Amino acid sequence: MSDIVTLGEVADFEIDYLADFQKFKKVRQNLFYTTEGAETFYTYRGEELQEIRSADEYAFFVRQVFGTAARQIAFVSLGCGNAGPEKQFLHIACAEGHPLSYFGIDSSRAMLELAQRNLSAEHFPRTFVLADFTRPDFVERWRAYLLGYEVQLYALLGGTFGNFEQDFIAGVLSRLVPAGHYLYLDVVPQYESEAQNIRLRNRLLHLPQNLSRFFENLLKKLGLDQTCGELVNEEVEEAATGALRYVVQFRIHTPLDFACFGGVAHLEPGESVELLNVRAYQPAALQHFLAGWGFRYLAAYTPDVGNLPHLWQRLLFQKEG
Repeated sequence: MSDIVTLGEVADFEIDYLADFQKFKKVRQNLFYTTEGAETFYTYRGEELQEIRSADEYAFFVRQVFGTAARQIAFVSLGCGNAGPEKQFLHIACAEGHPLSYFGIDSSRAMLELAQRNLSAEHFPRTFVLADFTRPDFVERWRAYLLGYEVQLYALLGGTFGNFEQDFIAGVLSRLVPAGHYLYLDVVPQYESEAQNIRLRNRLLHLPQNLSRFFENLLKKLGLDQTCGELVNEEVEEAATGALRYVVQFRIHTPLDFACFGGVAHLEPGESVELLNVRAYQPAALQHFLAGWGFRYLAAYTPDVGNLPHLWQRLLFQKEG
């Protein structure tokens, strides 16, 4: 198994998480991907990943990015998780002779270890990096690893882009992706049919029930007793990105002091801890939003995922100079 490159200390990450929590009562999702939490999450999504036709996604990249087989390609997975969403089409690309290297970046060592195991039989070079790519010091420390690559493709898969505050993550990506290189986003799009959108909204509003074990792990890691409150979900419309935002929160019923990321947090009745953001986008509005951050929209790949009750869409952008 490959060594993990360390570009940040978990203790430093947790200091940031505590500051965020104390100020905003928001929990950064990536903190909770312990091995159990990671495996629970991917058990929920595993069947979806199996339905994607990886050969179609590979063909999409040949048309848009890969070009001639001689180009040196760096595929950089931001918040790589277990590397499941990208594994199969990268396998095909390698088998077809494209000289690609894989860089998996995550702030959870447990997730990186899952990715290592998942890609252990692959033949392309693999580098796993323990880092929080949103930290201001990351870009400067990272640049040296990509020298010599003609194509750099930065991917946010698994719906990760929709978990962040949008201006924040767009600013991070604008600094991180060099001019002329690529950004690949995995998002949940809204439908043109209102009847289909109603079904999508109903599914997202039931995230606390659909991902019950996942949220149980989050609360346990945070040290919150579930009997002290309840999980609630809220739908908010966001004009800038044309998204419907679903916020899963834990609403407190009784006054509570508890240990949190090395500190102590206090919550009053009625206060809520924000656990997760999920967004369903209007693709054209999202494309316009990212254009304001220097990303030119190129094309979309919509995986064929059989009988799932929602769509996925993967949007490809190029960073302008």
